[in-house]
Amino acid sequence: MNSQDFLTLNLVGAGAFIAWYLLSRGGSRRPTQLNLNAKDSAPPLMEAAPPEKAGLEPLRRQASTPQVHPDLSGVKTKCLNVMFNYNGHSWDAYEVLGVPAGASLKLVTEAYQTAIRRSDKESLEFLETAYKAILNKTA
Repeated sequence: MNSQDFLTLNLVGAGAFIAWYLLSRGGSRRPTQLNLNAKDSAPPLMEAAPPEKAGLEPLRRQASTPQVHPDLSGVKTKCLNVMFNYNGHSWDAYEVLGVPAGASLKLVTEAYQTAIRRSDKESLEFLETAYKAILNKTA
């Protein structure tokens, strides 16, 4: 078999593969249509407030109570971040020391000591302020 026969055989094979691929796709498919008139099967996240008598008092009462997702009702949230001010800017103490928010005091102390060893003289006060803010929060 010479190179010209080999090239012809490859072109015929590639053409057959392309023809098989195009024919096996089944032509163009119609896109999925969105039915806006269908009823929503998902349950509502919040129940509708009962209609009350016309007046300003129900509106004030309704506006003052925050809406809470039913899954989160009764769950108390706790802020793990400790914020402090330094040179007129607000900083997260855990982020400054490079530990996750709410980290244990042992991990915070290790990160503080490591940061002090690696830092320059100007940033020592900044790191100390961050560490003291965490100590004051946990105490």
